[in-house]
Amino acid sequence: MKYRTSKLFFCLVAMAAAGSARSATSQAHPSKAPDITGTWERYPKDWYGKDPDHPPLPGGPFDLRQPYGAAYAALKQKEAAADAAGKPLVNASSRCLPEGMPMIMGAIYPIQILQNPGQVTVLAEFLTQTRRIWLDEKMPAIEDIPPSYNGYSVAHWDGDGLIIETKGVREDVTFYDLPHSANMVIRERIRRSAPDRITDEVSIEDPEVLKTPYRFTFEYQKINYKIQEYICDYNQLKVDAEGGTSLDLNGVRK
Repeated sequence: MKYRTSKLFFCLVAMAAAGSARSATSQAHPSKAPDITGTWERYPKDWYGKDPDHPPLPGGPFDLRQPYGAAYAALKQKEAAADAAGKPLVNASSRCLPEGMPMIMGAIYPIQILQNPGQVTVLAEFLTQTRRIWLDEKMPAIEDIPPSYNGYSVAHWDGDGLIIETKGVREDVTFYDLPHSANMVIRERIRRSAPDRITDEVSIEDPEVLKTPYRFTFEYQKINYKIQEYICDYNQLKVDAEGGTSLDLNGVRK
């Protein structure tokens, strides 16, 4: 009887240990990934603050190295003077260019997330942009990544979070005018924070330009909305030698 009791005890211990191991494994590599599919808009609705044309920096001021800090300050002064004169400087938006990473995740207009085996796709209504995130793939060497607006993104699930790494963003793509080098890395953790909410915790790492990683969080709310095609072909702008813009009325469709 004593032998049988001891044997039963050790069997129960072994089963508990195996169950714990399976639980840990399933948390690290869930058999069914959390569902982030849907159409999402930024939350709260007034995330842009008092002036929609000049929203606050999501993570506070940039901690820039020199000479980037001085160049950034000079650009901000130039932009302010141009705005005051009623002749705003040309930017990616006025040129109908894609926002690129990480601004595409800022969801100026709603974004749609499609979740499939091996891939997560982000469709932005603004400028009809597409971002592809490859699951469980190895990040290529930076020299093997052709620079692009959204860069090259690989990801894996860690518990309830989608962990994303992005490299290869074009150097002329900026985030609130933040400059960056070719070696910039963007890391994200997307997860559900509530039944109808998700968050995207973002870190921009670029030791050549930034003294410390720039961190912020985008939050979204799920909405019942079908994103539409948004083609920016009406902004016919002339750009002068100083970077100022004026509308070319002859190029605007009637």
